[in-house]
Amino acid sequence: MNEYQPQILWEITRASVCIAAWWVLFYRLHRPIAIWRRITLLVAMPAAYIFWILMPMSIVANAVSWAIITVVLAFICGDLRRSLFTAFFYIGMESSIDTTRSALIALLFNRFFTSHSPSQYLQYNLQYLVVFGLCCCYYIIMRRYSGKLPLNSWIIIIIPPIILWAVLTYYTHVADPLLIEQGINIYGPGFCFGLFCILLNIGILYLYTRQLVITDAQRLTIAISEVEPIWTLENGLSDNFCKRYQLTDREKDIVEVMMKGKSNKEIADTLCISIRTVGAYLQNVYKKTDAPNRFALYSLIKGE
Repeated sequence: MNEYQPQILWEITRASVCIAAWWVLFYRLHRPIAIWRRITLLVAMPAAYIFWILMPMSIVANAVSWAIITVVLAFICGDLRRSLFTAFFYIGMESSIDTTRSALIALLFNRFFTSHSPSQYLQYNLQYLVVFGLCCCYYIIMRRYSGKLPLNSWIIIIIPPIILWAVLTYYTHVADPLLIEQGINIYGPGFCFGLFCILLNIGILYLYTRQLVITDAQRLTIAISEVEPIWTLENGLSDNFCKRYQLTDREKDIVEVMMKGKSNKEIADTLCISIRTVGAYLQNVYKKTDAPNRFALYSLIKGE
């Protein structure tokens, strides 16, 4: 029993971090309204991991089962478009980091660590800590947005993670072993490919959030423009917009000058206040409108 104790401890750590990442992404971010969905989601997370870790499977079946489990968690959430994107984002990012980590280790030591060795478990746990950190960052970004993408935009954004996961699975579990048997060193290209996949996932996330901002802006434009435009160069911000987000007169003045394409310094000079004061007011406006930056606020008001 003593010889298996370190392995058990590594597996417990790995399971804890993995389930914590799932919890942040699916339960905290997409927290279903129905109680039965919440309970099912909380029970399914450890149950799915236990099934995945104990069920004897081939390497390819292991990867496929990992993807299926993550997608099932998305379906339990109920908010299919957003939660399915979360699932594919997690699959793509986890696969990308796994490939990058394995290739980097092999590149440094000219070999992969043997199965169930302390070194292998250490790198696995470091990998999952990175995944958990990225999940937390993703949660912070995505909880700002509650809009749903049009179906055509959602499909365009969801396809790259699916293709990426399929290519990574083939590369890691089919092409990679064949090349190693032939004595071809693929560790360097594998590391570069994995790094490229990580950057691609982050790029897809940026595109997704930007589309959400645009969609929310268009909906707000339709809701308010039936009465009057949100903003015009002649009349500034509409009263409905200011009431909706509880903007003060000073915040309204600053936003109106900003909408003319002025920088913080130019806003300060126009209103005879300090740059620091301008920044503080803009931060308040960002919080009230859930716009993370100047570009998002501009898009929200213009409806672009």
